[in-house]
Amino acid sequence: MPFDGITMHAALCEQREVILDSKIIKINQPKHDELVLGLRRLSSEVMLLISINPEDCRLHLTNYTQKNPPNPPNFCMVLRKYLVGGIISDISQKDMERIVEIVVQSRDEFMQPIELKLIIEIMGKHSNVILVNSKDNKIIDSIKKVASDKSRYRQILPGKTYDLPPVDQKICLLHVNQNDIMSIMVSAKTAQQNKTLSKCILDHFMGFCGTTAKEMATRAGIDPKRPVSTLSNQEITAISSVLNDFKKNIENRQFCPILYIDTDTGFPTDFWVFPLQSKTHYKAIKKTQINQVVDEFFAAKNKWKKLNSDRNNVINQLKKHLKKLNQNLTFLNSKLEKTRDINKFKLWGEILSANLYQLQQGLKEVTLPNFYKDGEDITIPLNNKISPAHNAQNYFKKYKKLQSTKNTVEKRIEKILLEIEYLENTFFNLENAETLEDLLEIKQELEAQGYLKSTHKNKKVKVVSNPYKFKSSDGFAIYVGKNNRQNDMLTLKKATPNDIWFHTKNIPGSHVILECGGQKVSEKALMEAATLAAYFSKARQGSNVPVDYTKVKHVKKPSGSKPGYVIYDHQKTLYVNPDNKILKELCL
Repeated sequence: MPFDGITMHAALCEQREVILDSKIIKINQPKHDELVLGLRRLSSEVMLLISINPEDCRLHLTNYTQKNPPNPPNFCMVLRKYLVGGIISDISQKDMERIVEIVVQSRDEFMQPIELKLIIEIMGKHSNVILVNSKDNKIIDSIKKVASDKSRYRQILPGKTYDLPPVDQKICLLHVNQNDIMSIMVSAKTAQQNKTLSKCILDHFMGFCGTTAKEMATRAGIDPKRPVSTLSNQEITAISSVLNDFKKNIENRQFCPILYIDTDTGFPTDFWVFPLQSKTHYKAIKKTQINQVVDEFFAAKNKWKKLNSDRNNVINQLKKHLKKLNQNLTFLNSKLEKTRDINKFKLWGEILSANLYQLQQGLKEVTLPNFYKDGEDITIPLNNKISPAHNAQNYFKKYKKLQSTKNTVEKRIEKILLEIEYLENTFFNLENAETLEDLLEIKQELEAQGYLKSTHKNKKVKVVSNPYKFKSSDGFAIYVGKNNRQNDMLTLKKATPNDIWFHTKNIPGSHVILECGGQKVSEKALMEAATLAAYFSKARQGSNVPVDYTKVKHVKKPSGSKPGYVIYDHQKTLYVNPDNKILKELCL
């Protein structure tokens, strides 16, 4: 959900109660497009976050601290010079537009009283934060400079007079009544033949975004995609009534902030200051504070973005290793192909050695009986410059050399295949890492294995996360490893010899342990554990997935093998269909 004008209005209602008459005690700029103002009133302190990030522009109170750069940007230094120590005397929004003005009573370099305005323009990629002298409306500085080569109509530069940005001629819902709204809708019906209802609301009224405009149509029981021209008088009345009731809720501050959670991932996917009928398939969590909802949503979103960014960075580095391994594998396979017929050299040497008494030097080839196959002759090429005995010795030498090459190449191929298997399993772990802690644990493992360069941060903190834990329908505990370290820990340390170990057959995935406690395990518990093993594997989207299972005592880890790698025997195989419903049914 974009931070629309309605959300800004609701957030400001809360902010006024907290930050009016507060003192600005610190200003930080953790990112080039983000500011954090530390405010104190009486004995309480709050932080006001201002973001002009094109995708996440917003203004709200925050409880999350961020790391600041060692050297503050120039704009941050200007704000500190003029605003730190100042008192916020007013904060206001221009109608329902996303333009906010914070008035600060401060002092200039001569300690004389001065009134300043910090203007926040939330306008997507054109968002800006501008410091203005209230007396002459001159710009002191801005986070983004806009010169004449970027805009001929409005320059944002020190010394220029500040002008409001050009905005669409929309109507503020708070300034009209139901009759006015109905007149607007009737005019729209007459004038705009092809415009949908949601687009009509979006174009005529301030504060809405696409999602919330559709919400108004849904509340009126009308398809948001319906052309305005097709609406009946009864439907015009219905949508006008919905908009008027919505206006009253805003005026009376009857807000009901909601955070929407994806039930599959547990990740916040949306929010608004009122319930959204279009989000009934998500888990709705009611909050008491609008700023809290916005803060939690964007904190989770930024954490998710960082997780994906770090994850992709690690995946790209591993792909380079995998590419080299595959190139080496191709080269070694070509060398192995050359050793395919090495036994013929041994055979030629043996046949020549057995028939030396009848061979003379100078022959280019000779045809002799193959004493391994009755009645079959074999033609052997010879070097006519050396003796037949010397030819036989050369063939034995060539056989031994190729046999040695074959043994070496096969060992290298086996080692590379195990390394490729390890990397593919690590790709699976990376794709399923749900938190930064999970990802950091995988990175530490890769650093220890030499795939990533060690960082000071990761050396300093040893992250240890916990495996997933489920309970079968009949009460058996089931553990699922999130990464190779956890897989080894579950299988080799936590599990007892008679517990049951599960893993997808020849498919990267997690180790799954069904904890028996010395009891006989039901077929249902086996199927549930196998389904979890299939779900937490690369075959998650597949069907009829083979899952091997055996007692833990039959699972071994070869000496010197990579993390997560084991061998096993005495296994049986179940075929199951992965289903995320089992997560809800068995999750503790």
